[in-house]
Amino acid sequence: MSQLRVIVRVMVPEPNSDQRQMDRMKSIEWSRQLLENPDSWCIIDTETTGLKPRYSRIVEISIFSGRGEIVFDSLIDPGVPIPQEVAAIHGISDELVVGSPSMTQAWLELQEVTQDKLLLAYNSSFDRGMLFYEAIRNDLPKLKSDWDCVMVKYSAFVGIWNSRFGNYQYQKLPSAGHRSNIDCKVTLDLVRLMGESQS
Repeated sequence: MSQLRVIVRVMVPEPNSDQRQMDRMKSIEWSRQLLENPDSWCIIDTETTGLKPRYSRIVEISIFSGRGEIVFDSLIDPGVPIPQEVAAIHGISDELVVGSPSMTQAWLELQEVTQDKLLLAYNSSFDRGMLFYEAIRNDLPKLKSDWDCVMVKYSAFVGIWNSRFGNYQYQKLPSAGHRSNIDCKVTLDLVRLMGESQS
């Protein structure tokens, strides 16, 4: 007997100007608290073989401290061919990762630099998912850090409402370079931009 699956979408009312300003201020305060404690967090970004964390592999990881220092920056040999159409976007080819560490080889250092840190990423669900499935695939201990999403905070800061999905419209990462160290720097710049905003 087949089951009928019904998806109910709850309509979220568009916030008024006062609510938008309040949500913007929440993003500003969030950023200010981070900037007051730069040693408590870091920014992470990955480049991958595709957009599905369950099946894709990481080919590059960068991590910046809250002070803007590069604490990890490496190509990763994914152990599988990098699709040409993906390599055309981020510029990381099979030839470029030859001699780079595997995920298993890089994992211990990743654990060390992220220990006791809040991990921030632009679209954190993607990077978190990538690292989660890499840990499962390679029988590695999962990273124990908490995560937060700069994209969500920045979208509320910008304040453009998406009535279709009932949330603030996600913004593309400004000046994204499709390399993990560039994207980390731009993400850090956004945290600073929000934290230094007056209103």
